[in-house]
Amino acid sequence: MTSEDFLAELEREWEWRTDEIRHLKNLIGTEPVEVRRNDFRKALVVLLYSHFEGFCVLALQHYRDAVNMAGLSCRSAIPAIVAGAWDKVFSAMQSGDAKCKIFANALPDDANLHTRWRRRHFVEEVDRLNAIPVVVPEDTIDSESNLKVSVLKRNLFLLGLEHSFVDAHSGSIQRLLTLRNGVAHGTHRNGIQEPEYVVVEDAVNNVCEQLIVYLDDAFRNQRFRKIPLNINMIGPL
Repeated sequence: MTSEDFLAELEREWEWRTDEIRHLKNLIGTEPVEVRRNDFRKALVVLLYSHFEGFCVLALQHYRDAVNMAGLSCRSAIPAIVAGAWDKVFSAMQSGDAKCKIFANALPDDANLHTRWRRRHFVEEVDRLNAIPVVVPEDTIDSESNLKVSVLKRNLFLLGLEHSFVDAHSGSIQRLLTLRNGVAHGTHRNGIQEPEYVVVEDAVNNVCEQLIVYLDDAFRNQRFRKIPLNINMIGPL
């Protein structure tokens, strides 16, 4: 995948979503009665959140897939990427039930001994593990939870990506989530006035547009490598 193809996919995905939001906004704007416009804006909030969550998850999955397709060995990848690629290895080492064959019968319940054996086995396998291609698992990205700021930052962090840019919009994003849940669950029955909607929409636009910039930079300069192609663009991710 070329960097141009990578960016184009992100832009296409964001464009159709913003078009859909804009069309509904325009339709609501044709309603002459303000109270009814406020009521209709509840549907707009639900749509806005849906596209915010959908785009962010898809964009991060797109980046993860692009990293996996790069054919990079774990030896050459940044620690965050390797940690994801070795997820099953670490799980087996930390909580697996494998026992040292030498002492499996003589000391079957010596948990400390068998933990140390798993660690030793890991150390013995490090060179081989470093040589295997990077495959970041699908469940690295949490696509099940509501996309709170903390969940979005978690997903970015686990991919070794910049995440502090989200903080400036955390209050507005949380407000959007609260509004969306209230509307969807029937607890928010009042209409939503335009000024309040504008704040949450601006936050979504800023976060998603910055996400495109960071992902484009990360892929274009291969910041998933220990030594990226260009370290002077946006800064370390």
